[in-house]
Amino acid sequence: MKKIWNRYTRPLLIIVVALAVGGTAYSLSKSQNRSQVETERIIVVKEDIQPYMEITKENLEFKEVVKSEIPEGAIRNQEEITFGDAFASQYGFLKGAPLQSTYITTASQSKFGTAVGLDEGMLQIGVKVDLTTSTGGEVRPGLLVDAFAYVQDAETGVHRSITDKELKNLKVIKTLNSEGTSPDAESGGSLIPSVVVLEVSPEQGEKLMSFQESGKVYLLPAGVDGNK
Repeated sequence: MKKIWNRYTRPLLIIVVALAVGGTAYSLSKSQNRSQVETERIIVVKEDIQPYMEITKENLEFKEVVKSEIPEGAIRNQEEITFGDAFASQYGFLKGAPLQSTYITTASQSKFGTAVGLDEGMLQIGVKVDLTTSTGGEVRPGLLVDAFAYVQDAETGVHRSITDKELKNLKVIKTLNSEGTSPDAESGGSLIPSVVVLEVSPEQGEKLMSFQESGKVYLLPAGVDGNK
């Protein structure tokens, strides 16, 4: 060992170690400087988005941002956003802020429930159903349904079926079973829906309410909501 570690090899080893440390420091510095200069295109907010407001294509834009300033969860592609069912969380977004997946919620997950996703002028109404009137439980969120009524005349006591062209293509918002939860085989609750929540106009809501008070409403799947 003493033969190797002598007055000649000692300075050489010190130089080698110094060069290695210096090279490593240079590489780290170069990498850090690169991250402070290189940019990447992400989606940012054009104008302030208030808490629970809907996120639309119109209030977003692309922007080149320095990589070191891009936060975790920043969205880089519009395909990552489900427009029509994307809302700001309780924090909202400030103008110019990166759009982050962490702070995006859906209508069903929102603090205010599915009502935040209603189109302007529309309402929600719950329709009482069972296995028969929900077409064997096939009425599910995201479907469009036609509503048919089977009611009893208050004066004659005669039952009659009613079809109304204004009660077609109603959007199903959610379904609930007798426990008040969504029918789901994994949850262990009932798979039979007891209530179907529909998005309706005030006029449609009034008709459905009247039909339910005097008879039954049958919901027949008629298609899929194009926004889903």
